[in-house]
Amino acid sequence: MVAAVFFLGFLFGLFSARAFSWNPSDDTNVNSRYTVESVEITGASEARLSRGLREELRRYVGQRFSPEAFAKLSGRVRDELKARIVSPKLMKGTAPESVKVVLDVLGRRVNVTTDQSRLAWHTQQGWTGNLQVTVEELGKQRLTLGGFSDGDTSTERATGARAGYSHSIFSGRARVGLQASTAYANYDSRTLAAAGTNELYRNVDSFQPTVTFLPWRGAEREELTVEVGVRLQRFALLSPEANRNVASHALVNTLRYRRVRGDVATGRFTVTGLMGLTNGFGGDYSFDRQEVRGGAEYHRGASRLTVDFTGGSLRGDAPFTERFAAGNQLFLRGWNKFEIAPLGGRRLAASSVEYGHSLKGKLEASAFVDSGSIWNKGGTAVARNSVGAGLRTRDGFYFYVAFPLRDGRVEPLFMTGATF
Repeated sequence: MVAAVFFLGFLFGLFSARAFSWNPSDDTNVNSRYTVESVEITGASEARLSRGLREELRRYVGQRFSPEAFAKLSGRVRDELKARIVSPKLMKGTAPESVKVVLDVLGRRVNVTTDQSRLAWHTQQGWTGNLQVTVEELGKQRLTLGGFSDGDTSTERATGARAGYSHSIFSGRARVGLQASTAYANYDSRTLAAAGTNELYRNVDSFQPTVTFLPWRGAEREELTVEVGVRLQRFALLSPEANRNVASHALVNTLRYRRVRGDVATGRFTVTGLMGLTNGFGGDYSFDRQEVRGGAEYHRGASRLTVDFTGGSLRGDAPFTERFAAGNQLFLRGWNKFEIAPLGGRRLAASSVEYGHSLKGKLEASAFVDSGSIWNKGGTAVARNSVGAGLRTRDGFYFYVAFPLRDGRVEPLFMTGATF
């Protein structure tokens, strides 16, 4: 029995050693006396790694070989490339007492996620649901399928389905994609009462080809992306005229920036930015839409401070879907969007400051102050403020109670939801 166990253990050790390309005849301490002559990656392009990881790999050239260090580096390469296995191999170097380290990337890992899915509830707006399934192969091909009933983001409730496909090219520096969706709209009675003829739509079909570039990837957690696309839409208007269809064509350009420095223990600082430009051309509409978002978050130990700002402008004759909304779970939390802007607005300026403190495990208590205004050109921008507090977790669950700051009455709003 003992001999059988010993034999099985020997086979397991031999297989494991070969699987990870360590030479079973060499002792670890013996390998450690060699100098690393070069570090190479096979089976994938090194350009797909972050700049920080590429520089770290180069720093090991000229140093003593460390099995533990390269085991950790193999894991990081595997995670960044979403590979199934990264197998480190040792090869004889050109100089005496030197080795070449080859990290062999094997297989493509397929991830199935629902990261963009959301379920939320608001006192005045009811339920919002979005289920999106993403299937991705090694960061190369990506397929998304989903359904939604969104009564929060826009003034109307849009219910429908969407699908998308994208493919990475040029070693991950660019991605081409197609997105398609169809949605049916429902409106609050206050929106219907305020709308003019041919202002609202019954349903919309949308098709959008895009190309996304990655012109800059700095340190390990810093990158700049540019997305360029054409959005083609067909609307069936909610009007006395039966089946009146109109078209909207627009160029959509989006610039995104993200930078992360430090860690939670010593202080992690995150900066994000977005600039979106939409220009209508052809079709039945002609408009320009600009949106700018910026945010910063400082997280240290149990404390977190987040500051966000959003500004937007819409000019020209635009479809209803291009208007801004506030008084929801994104902007001016605590206010009712149907009360302050039942038809949305063409101008938006909103900010939020939130402080959170970890209680136990993943649970965090937080409080926020929101400020902003939504209005139309030629109108008066009325500044509004709200405060709130609640609980949230790192998994995406939250529960808030929010109060609009105004004279005369106190009407708390409750919001809860989760991303999964």
